[in-house]
Amino acid sequence: MAKIVCVTSCITGIAHTYMAAEALEQAGKKLGHDVKVETQGSAGSNPFKQDVIDAADGVIFAVDLEVKDRSRFNGKPYIEIPVAKAMHGAQALINQLLEQIENGTAAKVGEGSSAAPAVEKTEKASKPASEKKGGFLGGLFGKK
Repeated sequence: MAKIVCVTSCITGIAHTYMAAEALEQAGKKLGHDVKVETQGSAGSNPFKQDVIDAADGVIFAVDLEVKDRSRFNGKPYIEIPVAKAMHGAQALINQLLEQIENGTAAKVGEGSSAAPAVEKTEKASKPASEKKGGFLGGLFGKK
């Protein structure tokens, strides 16, 4: 039996946050794993005690927002996906995380790779207008 901690949050912090939490908890029970969920929503959050995080084998971040106090999870193998994916595919996510942990391919919280996409986006966004594709519709109707 694996121990997995999850964080769920959506933009409004109401329905999807809690629907994803329930889906992950139910999937964990079906698969025979100990799955605990911390919701971070408009009603506040219920942060894990550090010993719960430390005892976990892995983490699932099902979030549409930045995880609050993400550094608490440093060094833990993780998967990060949009909250809607957890609502509709929780069992597959748990299995995917455990498979990545087992074969050593899981990313770990706090490693440089998690910061790379933000840097890429910044670089792309900073291109001069002359380098961007043809206007409002991205060159759909040819270049100007």
